[in-house]
Amino acid sequence: DYSVNIYLRQQWYDPRLRFNKSEVSDNKDCVKLEDKIWEKLWVPDVFFRNEKKADFHHVTIPNRFINLYPDGKLWYVMKISATLSCMMQLQKYPLDTQICPMMLESFGHTMQTVIFKWLVNKSVESTDELSMPQFMLKGYPTKDCSKNYTTGSYPCLQVDFILQRDIGYFIIQVYIPTILQVILSWVAFWINAEAIPARVSLGLLTVLTMTTQSSGAGQSLPRVSYIKAIDVWMSVCLIFVFASLLEFAVVNVYSRKDTNSTMLLLSNEKSPPPKQQQQPESAGQQSSNSAKLTSAQIISTNTARKIDKISRRLFPLMFLIFNVIYWVMYVVV
Repeated sequence: DYSVNIYLRQQWYDPRLRFNKSEVSDNKDCVKLEDKIWEKLWVPDVFFRNEKKADFHHVTIPNRFINLYPDGKLWYVMKISATLSCMMQLQKYPLDTQICPMMLESFGHTMQTVIFKWLVNKSVESTDELSMPQFMLKGYPTKDCSKNYTTGSYPCLQVDFILQRDIGYFIIQVYIPTILQVILSWVAFWINAEAIPARVSLGLLTVLTMTTQSSGAGQSLPRVSYIKAIDVWMSVCLIFVFASLLEFAVVNVYSRKDTNSTMLLLSNEKSPPPKQQQQPESAGQQSSNSAKLTSAQIISTNTARKIDKISRRLFPLMFLIFNVIYWVMYVVV
């Protein structure tokens, strides 16, 4: 829902109230009617179809008046504060644009008795000082919303307030921090694979921070069953951060193969078999075994370094592609 303060202006003609201008004191163009006379006049029975709560303003006096013109035209103005329902669609939140209607309908008169029309010029006006914390008013088109009921067709007028969400707050509070966290997780690719505490601490820190921010971003929103744009962003960023931690696990596997191969070589050199089982071994065989272990070490070390080098380019490229798709899908389309 949303709340609004409006000046509701209504104009209609009642031929029974025509008068000669010369008969009025001071030769005025119109006569302001007192409150006591209102009960004797016909006044449109307008109500807000999508109203939740509405009140008149009475400080310091009732904020309303009726002017009567010589040709029988009446000009009825009142100030109202209303809370109206607005079914927001949050699929693109916080990059969304909402359309919130205000529907004015006759309560008891069908279209056979009363017809509502918007004024030709400036049917809806807004103040230049209008400002909202999270939205920008982009327009307010008008249309007819007359509806058929079992008792007949009732006149209705509708104005749609087009509200575009201001993304500045979310850029500073959500998008920039999460981008920096994703980039921070890539720092692990430049840390030596043997520095296990440093890489694990960095990976866990970024994962926990991203998880906390993701849960906090949705606390101020109503619980809906569909996926929002901010859910997609936070989920993908969390996947990138978690993937960088998994990348270290893969690199660590290859690094441990290198360490295990070195330990095996040292064990073979320091622990010869018993004398009764010893067999003379040629220098060529010893050289061949050492060469095999050294080759395995080189392959494991090169593979671990190669994975880090590929990740340094692959992760930023994939994140850039995701950003292009994300912003085009939710902003341009």
